[in-house]
Amino acid sequence: MNIILGASGQVGSNIVKELTNKNSPVRAVVRNQNFDFDNNVEVRTANFFNQVALTEALERGTTIFILTPENPSSNDIIGETKQIIDNYKQAIRATGIKKIVGLSCVGAHIKDKTGNILMSRMLENGFDDLDIEKIFIRPSYYFSNWLNFLGVAEQQGILPTFFPENLQIDMNSPIDVAKFVAETIITNYQSKKKKIFELVGTKKYSSQDVAVTFSKLLNKNIEAQSIPKEKWKETLLSVGFTENTTANLIDMTQAVIDNIVFPENKKQTIELSTTLYEYMKEQLKRLKKLPQTPDV
Repeated sequence: MNIILGASGQVGSNIVKELTNKNSPVRAVVRNQNFDFDNNVEVRTANFFNQVALTEALERGTTIFILTPENPSSNDIIGETKQIIDNYKQAIRATGIKKIVGLSCVGAHIKDKTGNILMSRMLENGFDDLDIEKIFIRPSYYFSNWLNFLGVAEQQGILPTFFPENLQIDMNSPIDVAKFVAETIITNYQSKKKKIFELVGTKKYSSQDVAVTFSKLLNKNIEAQSIPKEKWKETLLSVGFTENTTANLIDMTQAVIDNIVFPENKKQTIELSTTLYEYMKEQLKRLKKLPQTPDV
């Protein structure tokens, strides 16, 4: 049984879908059972801070997909990450899980001040003492992050960004990432040595590239506009981040700008196939921002 934690998230839900399409047994673990899954999917609810519920959700499982918490309202996101990883480990030991597939991120090998990326580093190193198969997937910046600014772009013709407008970084589709994870889950690597896969997109993109893509799809002129660093904290606090999560996100953003965050093995990265334009076109159709018609 393949157990997918965080199964209602953008990556987790697509992993469940991919495994279902491959006729591979899957159990979706969610915090609240308010997400519609295929009838063939077994669904369990568990709060990752609840050791008993988490252990019960892993019973009779063989492979588990794990990830770090996403909680903008946390007052100690690093402490919460440590607690959740400890809970994962206890549940894995108690239930005899044989394989871990973890969602990390590019830059997790770096020891510098990297904010949220530190959580992925903790995840990768948190199971070294377990004698089971361990695989970690390091995707790049998700295309989907830009959808958070879609409303502003439509209304004001501006795409706010914390990056310099022309800074090019690796980006990829979270749906491509989910497909890769699903394939990794069902592949038997026959080794207990920790494996790392680093994922990039077809090319690097800048914030201005994203603005141009929105402009083409929405038929509206949109320009990227960098948020001054002195406004970062104010901006994040205004949308619900705490002082703690704001500080971590700022550290991560600055690390990306300073080119501290990069793949550990640049010659061995795996290129995912979906382009920024293709991804955004499908998402805007889904959001009913574009007509449901094929290209002519």
